[in-house]
Amino acid sequence: MKCIAVDDEPFGLKLLEDNISKVPFLELVAACNNAFEALAVLEKNKIDLIFIDIQIPWLFGLEFVSSLEQKPLIIFVTAYKQYALDSYDLSIVDYLVKPVAIERFIRACNRAKEMYELKSLKQLASFQKQTDYFFVNADYSQVKVMFNDIIWMEGLRDYVKIYLKSTSKPMVIRSSLK
Repeated sequence: MKCIAVDDEPFGLKLLEDNISKVPFLELVAACNNAFEALAVLEKNKIDLIFIDIQIPWLFGLEFVSSLEQKPLIIFVTAYKQYALDSYDLSIVDYLVKPVAIERFIRACNRAKEMYELKSLKQLASFQKQTDYFFVNADYSQVKVMFNDIIWMEGLRDYVKIYLKSTSKPMVIRSSLK
């Protein structure tokens, strides 16, 4: 998962970078000192997860997250407990209060990974529902075959015959049903 870290405190940012480096499925794309640096990174990269502090210069962390049109997964890492309830209205993954133990950090990352994988599966299922056709190589070209046009398919070792409603002659393709 590609991620960024946003914290205005150099020590806090360094600690986040160090913790992220210990999680094998995370790839740190950028470490940002403020919201505007983070926005610039988000415009140029597909980011899956943001680790962000609440108190950052020029734009409050909660405001920054709510302003995003395409929201990546969010984990707040902050010293302020009082914003936790407000943050969950933004559908965040987790809210970590500094200092964060590495075990707690990894638990939050694992939760983010689970949510990311669920989101990916949901997008894949949505894509599969939208496609009602597939392409095959037949007669030296790509031919679009609609699922609802198929009567039946017959496997002949290295070939497949596809019988279609739209034609009287079956389509023969070099493939197997495996």
